[in-house]
Amino acid sequence: MRSGVATASAPAKRPAAKPQGAKPSLQGEVALARWWKVALLVLLGTIGLPLAHALFGGVAAMLGGAVLLGFLLGRWTAT
Repeated sequence: MRSGVATASAPAKRPAAKPQGAKPSLQGEVALARWWKVALLVLLGTIGLPLAHALFGGVAAMLGGAVLLGFLLGRWTAT
């Protein structure tokens, strides 16, 4: 091999491709975080809306609930 002359060599090896299949199941903290969100949504519906209705009236409770639900669902489904 002479100095300064490029030689042809085998192409660099690429890492093996990940298999394309089903997503891994939710485990541990991810699943727990999802259920906490569900529990929060249920509590807001069963406790928060009647409380807001008692304090602010029906229209304000429905508008506040719709805004809060839209915000929460938007944050939870953001990619």
